[in-house]
Amino acid sequence: MKVLQINSSDVLGSRFNGFDIRGLLADEGITSHHLVWNKLSKDPASSHLFPIPLSRQATAVLNRVESALSIHARLQLQSFTLPLHRRFREANLVHYHIVHDGYFSLSALPWLSRLKPTIWTVHDPWVMTGHCIYPVGCERWRIGCGACPRLDLPFLMHRDRTAQDFQWKRNILRRMDVDLVVASDSMRLMTEQSPIAQGKSVHVVPFGINLQKFKPGDAAAARKRLGVSPHRVVISVRAFPMSPFKGFDYFIDALRQLDAIGVPLAIITTHSKGHLNEFIGKHQVIELGWVNDENVMLDTYHAADMFVMPSPTEAFGMMAIEAMACGKPVIVFDGTSLPEVTDAPRVGVAVPNRNVDALADAIRMLALNKDERTRRGLAGRALAEQLYDERVFARRLAELYQSVALARKDSSEQRP
Repeated sequence: MKVLQINSSDVLGSRFNGFDIRGLLADEGITSHHLVWNKLSKDPASSHLFPIPLSRQATAVLNRVESALSIHARLQLQSFTLPLHRRFREANLVHYHIVHDGYFSLSALPWLSRLKPTIWTVHDPWVMTGHCIYPVGCERWRIGCGACPRLDLPFLMHRDRTAQDFQWKRNILRRMDVDLVVASDSMRLMTEQSPIAQGKSVHVVPFGINLQKFKPGDAAAARKRLGVSPHRVVISVRAFPMSPFKGFDYFIDALRQLDAIGVPLAIITTHSKGHLNEFIGKHQVIELGWVNDENVMLDTYHAADMFVMPSPTEAFGMMAIEAMACGKPVIVFDGTSLPEVTDAPRVGVAVPNRNVDALADAIRMLALNKDERTRRGLAGRALAEQLYDERVFARRLAELYQSVALARKDSSEQRP
């Protein structure tokens, strides 16, 4: 069976878009090819989505027009040329991933979905809202949006067109012949409650990782490579202060309450630098910035005594399962997918959303209790082996591909 994957990139997000598991899909009888807007790999398993002269320049202009009009993912009419691509014509099924990054028009999807059996992985709630990627506590997505309280959230709008965009998306989904895929039960619940996705089949397929790569390692060696001082309790966290969805500011506020914790701390951050200067001298601060080397990322997990993921909103939480697979306890916020993904309170530690005092208490509890860290770390590894093996991910996707394609075939044969 030939499956075509449509995504913004092949390498970026490869754990989410199936690029990492194409070999495992092949073992399940699925030949998978990726058409992507940004081809970063030299692997022949991916190709440029729209190899049309000047398409990038035209798309950049259209994106500026969309921004001025406060609309998004509508004007890229090159999307209607997808059936001209040989890979589309050869495919038995098309699997769409992130197609709202400004290179693809959702308006093409109803027509495209009638040409081929279609699956769409909803990686975040943008499909269910009038404009934002995450509604951040707002419930207007349940009633059609409009009167938006946060037009500044990505994707930013200069004027409120959220009600119109909500209805536009609703019409698109209503006209699509599509099965939707989400990675968590919390996303399934939101999708099923959404007026936009009403009546669509929704399948929960958690993402998977390579458990031979993400596994417990030599903590002492990792700490030495990263320069961690001896006898420190090490906290690893993603520094993403520019995002309203990742909650790094809550971690900083919690850290301010830990001056007199009683044990020396080392804080390891990735993704960004320069945000923990006030703690230099109080704790050891190791800011790695943006990390492209997977071995360095593994060191941050292996060196850690705990991983803190204070996202106030999250559709899955890949770094949480990576940390658990490496045998580390994870602290998360309630009201997101993360308590479900980390099986809190049995494995993960979940605290009330945006509650800085509770977050500080959870960090303090684990910092002062080595036995609790060990117990939760072992349970996290066992959970990763049970639920988040990439081989299970590939097998479940392959089964879904086969069933969706068969259902379309049966439906076609029953038409007069």
